[in-house]
Amino acid sequence: MSAPLIVVAVLVLLAFVIIARTVNIIQQGYVGIVKRLGEFHSVRQPGVTFLVPLVDSMVTVDIRETPRTGDKQDVITRDNVTVSVNATIFSQVVDPKLALFSVSNYFVAIDQLSRTTLRAIFGGMSLDDALSQRERINAQLQAQMESVTDKWGIRINRIEIVDITPPQMILNALALQ
Repeated sequence: MSAPLIVVAVLVLLAFVIIARTVNIIQQGYVGIVKRLGEFHSVRQPGVTFLVPLVDSMVTVDIRETPRTGDKQDVITRDNVTVSVNATIFSQVVDPKLALFSVSNYFVAIDQLSRTTLRAIFGGMSLDDALSQRERINAQLQAQMESVTDKWGIRINRIEIVDITPPQMILNALALQ
């Protein structure tokens, strides 16, 4: 192969790679966050979008409602009873710029926030209240979490306590009553 032919082949390949990086398709339910030279530039809606080669980069953000069920965790009630609790959180990104740039990883942040908020809420109520007032716990949990996640561009649509399990000895005592 001659040298000019190799140069042309390399240039064609390079042009193809640059064009391929320029054209992006954003799927329905997502938005694209364009960073220009590492700084926020714009939010792109679903469809075909074009980027400036070698200058722009894009991160897609899911803006659909996302349910996440956390692992069971042990919490201590006001009357010093340890119960296992887990909850499902239905959240949605409403401001993709804030979600991407105001917190390092909003999935992990929501999980950690739910854990600490659950501990605080259960720490302020008795075991009887915890077992009988699930709706109140859901509402408190949602209100307290929303006050924080609003700053992250995340909306908490709803929260459902999936399970509240007291220790086996308390279950046995309740069964005897």
